[in-house]
Amino acid sequence: MLFRRKTATLATETGEVATETAAPPPRQKEKLGWFEKRSRRRRRRIIFEEVLGWILVPAFIYLIYLGIKSVGGIPKELVDFANELIAMALKGKG
Repeated sequence: MLFRRKTATLATETGEVATETAAPPPRQKEKLGWFEKRSRRRRRRIIFEEVLGWILVPAFIYLIYLGIKSVGGIPKELVDFANELIAMALKGKG
């Protein structure tokens, strides 16, 4: 067997613990201050927002494309209206 437990040795049966076989005490987790906690929260939130952006923006673009395809394309009147809006925005208050 690969993972068979070792049998108890004579030293451990009598209560003596050998110093070289004793495991070191587990290291306690360091306590973080409020600034470190805040920076870790911000980092997690920023990564989460980036992942959401990379998933949701293409999904929205694809849904808009499907909507346009379902109505048979962009109506000519809407294209003319958008051109007028762009022209007015570039001219200014005029």
